[in-house]
Amino acid sequence: MMPMGQGPDLDRISTEAIREVLTTQFRLSVFAASSDEVGWASVNPHGLTGSVSLEGPEIRGEVRLQIPESWLSTLNASLGPVSPDPADRASEMWDLASELCNMVAGRIGAGLAAAGHICTLSTPDVTSGPQNPVEAGPGAKRSHTHWTCAGATLTLTVWIK
Repeated sequence: MMPMGQGPDLDRISTEAIREVLTTQFRLSVFAASSDEVGWASVNPHGLTGSVSLEGPEIRGEVRLQIPESWLSTLNASLGPVSPDPADRASEMWDLASELCNMVAGRIGAGLAAAGHICTLSTPDVTSGPQNPVEAGPGAKRSHTHWTCAGATLTLTVWIK
């Protein structure tokens, strides 16, 4: 595992990843938000959270992207026709949350590789509702950032060890 106190700059890698995905792939503006500005974001019961595990010879970790359902619904509608069936629309939002997290995790994986920490990514997993805090354990590096995009707050948490 990665020696304590060493390792890549997770805040920089995470920032570059989320900005690149949202501005390049979706042509959306994204701005950093402080924890004071978001307040409710970490306990928003109406959100989906995508998570991707990172596993490599020297590191392991996780990427979590918490996204409000209302924002996903708006983004989904902007991408093209949406299903009239509520169950199908819900499935589309879960797929979109999964794909967004996978894209961000892929950029984070590339940033880690550029810093000399090769890893593979798991298949994304999506859950609904409030999330438990990330418990990475002793010696882990963690980045926890909030982002404002198109009127919504997204929370990105990355840890590696």
